[in-house]
Formats: sequence, C-alpha cells, structure tokens
Amino acid sequence: MARFIFLLLLLAAIAFGVHIYLSETKPATESPREINRDQLKIIPLVDGAKTSSSQTGPNVADAKAEAQAVRKMAEAFNGSACVDFSVKPTDAGRAQLAFTEMKAGDRVTTRNIEEFTRYGVAMPATKDRKAAETLAALLKKGGLKDISILSDNSLSLGVFSTEEAANRGLGDLEAKVGKLVKKAVIVPRTPQVKETIFSLREPDTNMIARLTIMQRDYESSTVKAVTCPGGAATQAVVTTPAKN
Repeated sequence: MARFIFLLLLLAAIAFGVHIYLSETKPATESPREINRDQLKIIPLVDGAKTSSSQTGPNVADAKAEAQAVRKMAEAFNGSACVDFSVKPTDAGRAQLAFTEMKAGDRVTTRNIEEFTRYGVAMPATKDRKAAETLAALLKKGGLKDISILSDNSLSLGVFSTEEAANRGLGDLEAKVGKLVKKAVIVPRTPQVKETIFSLREPDTNMIARLTIMQRDYESSTVKAVTCPGGAATQAVVTTPAKN
C-alpha cells in the first residue's frame, strides 16, 4: 500500500514539474504589427482659438462693410415714389426672375432702351415703281452710284455706321446733285437693345434693400430714383461694380 501511494505522489510531482516547465518556456504572444506606418502623419498642435479667428475674422469684417454699404444705399432711396433698376440685356431674364420672387406684381414694369448701329440716307417713297426708277436714273446721271429701290418704292442712298457719318454722306450728296436729294432724310436702322429697365412703383423699405443687394450681382447695373406720373422728381442715382 505504501509503495502505491509513493508512486502516485511521484507521478503527481513529475506532472507538476512538466507544467511549470511548459509555462515558463512558452513564447510570449506577438504584439500587433503597425498598419500603414508610412502613411501616418504627425499633425502639429494648433491654437484652436487663433485658427477660428483667422478664418472668420476677415469674412465677418467684409460682411459688416457690405451690410453698411447696402444700408446707406437703401437710405438714399427711402421714400422714393419710383425706382428704376437697369441691367444689361443679357441679364434681363435673371432680373425678371428676381422681381417675380420679390412678388412685386403689377408694381413693376419693364422697358428696353435701344440704340441704332446703322444709319441710312433715303429718299421718301414715290407713288409707284416707275417713278422710283425715273428718280434713280436721274440720281445716277448726277454721279450717284450707291442707289437701291426698296419694296415701298423709296430709294436708299447709302448706309453708314454712325449718325455723324450719315450727315456727312448727305452733305456730299447735296453737293453732287443739289435739289434732287432735297427731300432725303436720315433713317436709323438695325436697332439693338442697349439696356433693360425695371421700374418699381412705390417700393417699400424691404424692396429697396433687395434692389441694392441685387445691384451687386449685375455688372454695370444702376439703381435710380425717378419721377412717377404725377410724382416729384428725385435725383439720387447709384452705380456700383458687380460682386467678384
């Protein structure tokens, strides 16, 4: 019996020794590898208050300056019976949408200002084609060459780029054929829209402010207080450069 107990204790001691050996010799668990080490960036510490101030400071100052300029323009037109807002023809559609959003309704009217790019010298229409041909023959006999009979039996005696040039041309014709071109007149031709004007009747303070802000978005636009039918004339005119 004693021998059996001794064998059990010996086996237990051997097993315990093997456990201690394996525990001490087992390699330690590997630490995790670095991921994308080359892509890591070191970010320097920045004073958050300074960064926020440097980014918002100039913008806030610009906004205040613009608001002050708009307020001054709005005060200049406050109480005006009618205000004209003029834009280039290419901006007319965009301005029309802006007035629609403003809900001005029938308080706003639109008109185009035209300019002529050609000026013709012409004789009035004759009673028929035969009379026009007879007059043309007389003028050619007098030395005129640039003559055309138009559909209404009037005669074109030349086309010029400016009204001044047309007047000089008429003077030359009179020097050549005298009384034959006594009835000649200068006729503006090829009209083109120079600007589109939106007239706003009795604008309130909010509309005036909207106009002064809109003006900055339209190159070469103007805002002008004008005389309404039955109203008093006002001379205030403001032109500002477009916003960059």
